[in-house]
Amino acid sequence: MTPPILLTGFQPMNDDAVDPTAILMDRLAGEPGVAAALLPPVYDACGDAFVALLNEHRPLAALCFAASARSDSVQIERLAWNRDESEQADAAGSIRLDQPILADGPTAYGSTLPLPRVMRELAMAGVPVTFSDFAGGFLGNHLFYRARHAIERANLDVPMGFFHMPLLPGQAQAVPGRRGMGLERQELAARALVAMLRRALVPTA
Repeated sequence: MTPPILLTGFQPMNDDAVDPTAILMDRLAGEPGVAAALLPPVYDACGDAFVALLNEHRPLAALCFAASARSDSVQIERLAWNRDESEQADAAGSIRLDQPILADGPTAYGSTLPLPRVMRELAMAGVPVTFSDFAGGFLGNHLFYRARHAIERANLDVPMGFFHMPLLPGQAQAVPGRRGMGLERQELAARALVAMLRRALVPTA
């Protein structure tokens, strides 16, 4: 049996919040060849949860998603930096400023997806897309770094990448200059990525 492609999003920060990636995972859960999961929006815990999923599923590849107000495009993050540095508190109330994620870890890890092909696939699907070399200093970057570190340390052949998804249009109204992106287009992007990876990694896909 072919291993699944692991997809992760984040649980909402609180009961009143909406996280587009949580809705996205709900839509993709149960799809053939996909294992979709939500991670806690808490430092350390999100990385621990990813490692548990990695051990459980031994996936073909892993795609992690987090919401961001920085762009109205899907942002392909190229680098995960060994640094937590955000004034925003996680769901447990923790604030981390200029703190290494792993004291003995490398400065950065790179995405192991075929990034030019990823860009091309999303653009051909009609999804606005950009590259980014800074995934921020909050939970998304933390997860990206921890995920790549876990895969590297276990010597697994698991292509892994991280994406920042725009806010939904209703959420973006509160952010000057932002329009957001509808959930249907975000779902289209995720499905295009899964299809691309299955074509590349499963000979009969």
